[in-house]
Amino acid sequence: MQTKNKLETSHQLSIITVNLNNKEGLSKTLASIANQSCQDFEYIVIDGSSTDGSVALIQDTSFIDRWISEKDTGVYDAMNKGIALATGSYLLFLNSGDQLFDHTVIENAMPKLTGEAIIYGNLQQAWTDTYRIHYFPEKLTFGHFLNQTIGHLSTFIRSDLFEKYGLYETEYKIVADWAFFTKVIVKENVSVKYIPDVVGTFDMNGMSSDPVNFEQINRERRQFLRKHFGRFLDDYEQHENTLQILKRIQSSKGFRWLKALGVKKFQ
Repeated sequence: MQTKNKLETSHQLSIITVNLNNKEGLSKTLASIANQSCQDFEYIVIDGSSTDGSVALIQDTSFIDRWISEKDTGVYDAMNKGIALATGSYLLFLNSGDQLFDHTVIENAMPKLTGEAIIYGNLQQAWTDTYRIHYFPEKLTFGHFLNQTIGHLSTFIRSDLFEKYGLYETEYKIVADWAFFTKVIVKENVSVKYIPDVVGTFDMNGMSSDPVNFEQINRERRQFLRKHFGRFLDDYEQHENTLQILKRIQSSKGFRWLKALGVKKFQ
């Protein structure tokens, strides 16, 4: 482990960046960190033994508090290494290529880290030349997590959750962050707070957004749901299918015609 901050102090917030051979993306992430108006946080970089110049970039960055560069078994193994090094009460994962939305994000977020287990905001999705703000619901339900999640780069996670409920499960290669959120929020019912801020800009060119990986993503999600919610999942999916059928009926021309005629039974 390399450290540039020799003082072993605890922080309210630790920001963790995972990188593997993505020097260009890492440069954007580092610039985003350097640009923050509030620098009162710990910054950790976990590199997977990159060979593209990323390590030299890390070595030349003065504000990184701790970093390692070594082989890992995947992105979630690397994120778990970051958790082990972090001293913050809250953790925020901002992986290479991701950026904080603007220079005031951390300054605005700090007063809102008020003890809840999960504090989440919104994020901006970034393609090559297109941007879109994605807003998450203020109330999180099982239905939301059935096919969606909250953003790892827009969610402040109280660090003791990993001690109590375990680290990211590396058996899931793409959805371990979704699995963790689903487990602690839905199954364990930890405290949650929504903040209306846009926290980060998510690089949509990553593995979780690649259509090539969608089949594996669905397979891993169903594997997790069967493991933790097996007796509930079949009934819920049947309920959702019934709702979809009802929506199709309500949007049909025949239904709209009956409604226009004032047939109250169909309204």
